[in-house]
Amino acid sequence: MFLQKLKFIVFLVGSAVLASATTPVVKVASPGSGSSVGSPVNYVASASTVCAKGIAAMRIYTASGVNAYTINSNKLNTNINLPVGSYNTVVQAWDNCGGTGKTAVNIKVSKINLAPPKFLYATEYKAGRVAEYKVNPLTGSLAATSQGSASAHSGPVDIASDHWGNHLYVVNAGSNDLNAYFINRSSGNLTQVSGSPFKLPGMGDRVTLNPSGHFVYVTSTNSSSISEINAFSVQSNGSLKPVPGSPFTGPLTGLALTIDPTGKYLYASATSSGNGAVAGFTINQTNGALTPIPGSPFLTPTYAGCTQFCSVSPSDLAADPMGKYLFAAENIQDSVAGFKIDQTTGALTNLPGSPYAEGMFDTGNTPKDALRLSIAPSGKFIYVADDEGNDFSLFKLNETTGVLTFAGSLGNVSNDTLKGVCVPYTVNVDPSGSFVYSLGITTSLCRPGTNAVTGYSMNQGTGTLMSVPGSPFANSNVHTSVISQEKVLVTR
Repeated sequence: MFLQKLKFIVFLVGSAVLASATTPVVKVASPGSGSSVGSPVNYVASASTVCAKGIAAMRIYTASGVNAYTINSNKLNTNINLPVGSYNTVVQAWDNCGGTGKTAVNIKVSKINLAPPKFLYATEYKAGRVAEYKVNPLTGSLAATSQGSASAHSGPVDIASDHWGNHLYVVNAGSNDLNAYFINRSSGNLTQVSGSPFKLPGMGDRVTLNPSGHFVYVTSTNSSSISEINAFSVQSNGSLKPVPGSPFTGPLTGLALTIDPTGKYLYASATSSGNGAVAGFTINQTNGALTPIPGSPFLTPTYAGCTQFCSVSPSDLAADPMGKYLFAAENIQDSVAGFKIDQTTGALTNLPGSPYAEGMFDTGNTPKDALRLSIAPSGKFIYVADDEGNDFSLFKLNETTGVLTFAGSLGNVSNDTLKGVCVPYTVNVDPSGSFVYSLGITTSLCRPGTNAVTGYSMNQGTGTLMSVPGSPFANSNVHTSVISQEKVLVTR
């Protein structure tokens, strides 16, 4: 009997050893070991195993014990932001039988192609402040700055930063003015520039900057309910001075404002004969003054058979990184309109098939409300925040034609990967194209819950999202009951 028990014990032990003896095979397609690359570094890898239960997770270590990225999958395609230098990185996999396998990838980062994220700023409409966070460039996680937040007067609704991340501008709807700050490049803390806040002639709404950083543009609505564009030149001490002819008027709505990457053209939401439209202006490169583009405003298209909500002014605008196309969020029409930009004149023409539906055109029964949009620096993906669809819409952008293809909805309440994000009110892709951030209510039941900043890492192959460690980052001051009055911005 004793020998039988001993054999049984030995058999069990032996079985356990066999069960954990599987070793996943990790194949890394990119980057190549021994290669010299630019940052962010695109890691593409897969893992396989003889374990019948498959792969449990994969992870990228950028140094011993430094976990840069983990995914519960047998494949990964992600960006890792690394400073210039040499790295002995490892891609490791675990299977569900207890096995571990890894592949070493030794690389040299020789240049920075896209600046890593450094700070994130979020409006706190209720508190009249701007929340400040440091961004972990490896993982995308957030931590409050030592200052935590800065006063933004009354009712901050929109934020913009210059290309270098030295200045931050915040529009206040409650106090009809614009705050201007210096950004401490080490801490992320904000200090108001001389003369801030700068008065606006009406309730402020949106703000954008010329890529040169020399000019700031703000929409506001005056006491006669007329929307205007207020233009300022940035002085050597950071203060703002109105440019000649400001404010500039037109058939504007104040809902959206953007500048193309060349800094030559400004576009704003508008109306024309009761229809939604985009107004275009040429920017004087010397003094920042605006001149209407011939043919402006340009009507936003509607889909064939539309019977309601067919003439709505865009709720957001963004140009692709090459300045070839302009895209407009048509919120109640549940779609994104696309235009080709004439790079000589700035005039807009509709792209083939525009507008592009968020899955289907059915505003009466399945509203999604394309409220805000953000384009990845790669030019491959457009993310749309849908406050009624309670998710993000993902579009793939054909860089040759400008045509969009709806690739699916991300992050609705049934998707645990995104921590049950519900009611996103804004969306912003970071400067490196590695992460996506938003503001909204995070509750699996879509009821009043925890207002928060949410962060996601981006699959560089598919555009799908996965929550970064620690997300959602609670912020009770986010005012999500007013859909247009929140904004999050990531700076380099």
